[in-house]
Order: sequence, then C-alpha cells, then structure tokens
Amino acid sequence: MQDEERYMTLNVQSKKRSSAQTSQLTFKDYSVMLHRYKILLGISGTVNGILALTLISLILLDSS
Repeated sequence: MQDEERYMTLNVQSKKRSSAQTSQLTFKDYSVMLHRYKILLGISGTVNGILALTLISLILLDSS
C-alpha cells in the first residue's frame, strides 16, 4: 500500500513538472510561430496588393 501511495505522489509531481516545462516550450514556440505568421501576412498582403493593382490597370486598359 505504501508503494502505491509513493508511486501516485511521484507520478503527480512528475506530471506537474512536465506540464510546466511544456508551457514554457509552447510559449517560445508560439512566439516563433507568431513571428512567422506576421511575415506570411505581410507577404500575402503585398501579393494581394500587386494583384489588385494589376486587375485595376487591366480594367482601365480594356475600357480605353
């Protein structure tokens, strides 16, 4: 019975430690992912702007 209690105590403590380590790692990972998403958002916005200007210029050329 004592062995089971020790196992449960150790098991709960190790889960607490691993969850704290996981939260620290994911915070760093989220920071990197956020930076990448910002870069992708900027690139896609630029491409969309170029496509919109191309479409407008084609419409203006076709109408004249």
